[in-house]
Amino acid sequence: MKNVKRTYFSSTILIICCILFALPEELSAQHRDRAFRFLNRLDHDERPYHFGFTLGFNSQNYALRPVEGMSEDFGFEYVLPEKDYGFHIGIVSNLNLTPHMDLRFIPTITFGDRYLEYYMPAADGGEINGGPGLSDWELRRPSDTQDLELTLLEFPLHLKYKSARMNNSRAYVIGGVKYTHDLASIELGVGDEILARVARNDLHYEFGVGMDHYFFYFKFSAEIKASFGLTNLIRPGEDNIAFEKYYTSIDRLNSRSIMISFTFE
Repeated sequence: MKNVKRTYFSSTILIICCILFALPEELSAQHRDRAFRFLNRLDHDERPYHFGFTLGFNSQNYALRPVEGMSEDFGFEYVLPEKDYGFHIGIVSNLNLTPHMDLRFIPTITFGDRYLEYYMPAADGGEINGGPGLSDWELRRPSDTQDLELTLLEFPLHLKYKSARMNNSRAYVIGGVKYTHDLASIELGVGDEILARVARNDLHYEFGVGMDHYFFYFKFSAEIKASFGLTNLIRPGEDNIAFEKYYTSIDRLNSRSIMISFTFE
């Protein structure tokens, strides 16, 4: 299943790259000198507001803290989060506050996956496949895995601080907060193999850096940002004593993600 999803992710990245290479004629080799010799879009930053769209890919993960005495009480040697990848697309709304400061609201839909992996102690007392020193959790398969699919509606509100324009480029930093609602959350409902549930709603703080590039017809931005969830997402699982150890072994579970975005405004 993971290999299929990674293949799908690779296909998505390929599509994004094709879009980037299929930019208008002004970005082709014969017009590249013209595109950067003169100052483009001089009126862009003087507008009180403007709109655009963004798309990109992301890495989704958790920060996990197990309960004390997990091994003695529940028999797990490790409970570990496992990251996976996804993609996102959103609409940009930008309000110009000052020549160097913008307020941005970017409703986004994000797809991805995360996993919780439960490891039992090694059956041979620490050696795997007869090899000394191979007791590390990375060399073992988890005894149980919870697949947590994501379909997030994200509502970030950012402040964007921009440097002075350098010909047709400028650097910037962003920071702000984000509310998310997970449409695919298994917080509610029933299921035969739901080991642990996570909350639908979360609040994050975010920060990142990027570069704006002004072309003849539009502004293109490349950006990377990190997002840190503030809500403890872990929720009780099934009303089944057999599953109780899976969610009670986790004391705190917070969302973490890295997003790389390409914006057209």
